[in-house]
Amino acid sequence: MCNKTNVLKVFCLFFFWGLLVFGTGCSEVSELRRENQSLSEKFSLLQQKTVELEKQYKLDEKPSPVITVANQMCVACHKNLAPALVMEWERSRHAQKGVGCVDCHKANSGEIDAWQHMGAFISTLVSPKDCANCHTKEYEEFSRSHHAKAGEILASLDNVLAEKVIGLPENNADAVNGCWQCHGSIIKFKRDDTGEIVREGEGRPVIDPDTWPNSGIGRLNPDGSKGSCHACHSRHSFEAKLSRAPENCGKCHMGPDHPQMEIYRESKHGIAYTANIGRMALDKEGDWVLGKDYSAAPTCTTCHISSYMTSEGEHTASNHDVGERISWTLRPAISTKINLVIYEDCFKEDYPDTRKLPEIGEEVQVIEKNVQEEKLVKKTVSKRVVKIVTWQERREKMKGVCRNCHNQTHVDNFYQQFDNLVVLYNEKFAKPTQAMMKALTEEEDLNPNT
Repeated sequence: MCNKTNVLKVFCLFFFWGLLVFGTGCSEVSELRRENQSLSEKFSLLQQKTVELEKQYKLDEKPSPVITVANQMCVACHKNLAPALVMEWERSRHAQKGVGCVDCHKANSGEIDAWQHMGAFISTLVSPKDCANCHTKEYEEFSRSHHAKAGEILASLDNVLAEKVIGLPENNADAVNGCWQCHGSIIKFKRDDTGEIVREGEGRPVIDPDTWPNSGIGRLNPDGSKGSCHACHSRHSFEAKLSRAPENCGKCHMGPDHPQMEIYRESKHGIAYTANIGRMALDKEGDWVLGKDYSAAPTCTTCHISSYMTSEGEHTASNHDVGERISWTLRPAISTKINLVIYEDCFKEDYPDTRKLPEIGEEVQVIEKNVQEEKLVKKTVSKRVVKIVTWQERREKMKGVCRNCHNQTHVDNFYQQFDNLVVLYNEKFAKPTQAMMKALTEEEDLNPNT
């Protein structure tokens, strides 16, 4: 009897323990099911957000290239001859819009650089005037900018130093590979003993290898235009992110005589750009507006030519005149603030603040530099003044960029620090040195012309 009672007790104990375990397990399973449902809902929401973001930011998706009938033969042939070149073009906005080889390289019979190739007249060279067929506004802005005048260094003492002092009578490779690659060259052609252009094969003119390849920003082209668009918009993808990146400017604006890139890299702006490059929206197509499309850091393009937000809305710029917002020139022996005089034909000229400004409507004698017979020549012409932009107005446009991140006091104090530094250099070094040079010249101990 006792044994039966003990067995019953043990049975009941295990029965109730089993119920307890089963109940706990069911509770845990129910909790796991609720957690699983919650995770499923969150995952579903994440998938939905991902789809929405992919629709909004199509990072690497590029529409297929549109190859028109006129360009079919070019693309088919050059895919074998220069496959990487064609691949770059295929990812460009040009390709997406059906703008191809012939559209940019076409030429007219009789033009100095034209030759007939596979039934079409083309030119190896593509100049800003060619780009102007579609990009008229950009061409007009660029053609009156400081960049377009960069090739005028060829008529300066700087170029004489490179060619005569550093180079040899029969070898000016230092200028070709140094100065000209940034400033630009005068594009010339090989000529025979009679002065005629040497032509090969289908009649292709032979370009002087000292003058091309060259993507100098102020290149002097056979069609009379100045500059090279692919100095900033590298061919054949022509991606906007290249011209927005500071490294693009740094390939020329670097070194002891113009260390802008080194200064930028070590600045707060440069450090912020490097750390946050993924937030710069460099790939964005169309407008690229500070305070709207990005905020992480400014680049060279941001400060000098791009649009930015203001308290009144968007300040639209995106122009191709890089000097518009510059209020000092540090190039002369004595630095000066610079006003801007604009003439009737849109030609622009910087006036040091030490020089008397002309009146609106006044006729002014201006020196222009152009190419004649493959040489840079100066010509004095008369131009009528239509507008004057003071250095204060130029600075205010630059300050508009600064105010996107800094308050007015910060911006004004920064410029005060900068102005004081330039004045210090002028007073302590530039003016005394200039006075010494003048005294040596007057006493004929020094002849600056030899």
